[in-house]
Amino acid sequence: MRKVFIIRFVTNDVSMFSPKKDMRELILEVLKKDPTSISGMSRELEARGVKLHRLELTGYLKALAEVGILKERDIKPAKVFSVSTLREKSFHELLGEGCNAFASNPDERATLSAYCLQTLFRRAIFDMEVRRCGMEGMVRGRRSTPEERSEAKVFLTRQGYKVPNSDTPTVVEEDMAEQFARVLSHVIIERYSLGQHVKETTQTKL
Repeated sequence: MRKVFIIRFVTNDVSMFSPKKDMRELILEVLKKDPTSISGMSRELEARGVKLHRLELTGYLKALAEVGILKERDIKPAKVFSVSTLREKSFHELLGEGCNAFASNPDERATLSAYCLQTLFRRAIFDMEVRRCGMEGMVRGRRSTPEERSEAKVFLTRQGYKVPNSDTPTVVEEDMAEQFARVLSHVIIERYSLGQHVKETTQTKL
């Protein structure tokens, strides 16, 4: 029964946020860099402020492997997990793809990512959230006020994230509404495999 519960749990749609569902994204972030063992994953999560009992973490990783999100291999003396090529892309990855298509340079892509997230979530966006979209550039805008940062931090803390003290959100003040609409369209089409309904495919990258 416990295994069935975990499998159902990790396959839920990530569009509804909770600490457990975002745990999946944290694990995928770690494994996108390199395959790792259970002990290595435990250390990486602890470094991000997330502590799980080893048995709980082991069960969670195995459940992700059973539904095809991760791959599990025996490399003695440890079991090593990596990201499956068949897994669904996360919301942040899809949004990053859209921003890459509709922005012309790293800073503009990072700024568009932050704009999209702050428009959707109605709060200031931390740099760590922009990096989850795969962005490497700098966000253009103003530094958030202490009140804006504190309010935004509450939401991430509830989801199980540890926000570094050095991470101060940058609030985008540019009008990027047109690009936002295009990115959101990309996310919806890709997430629900609606490409066949689109009239035509054109080159959208600037």
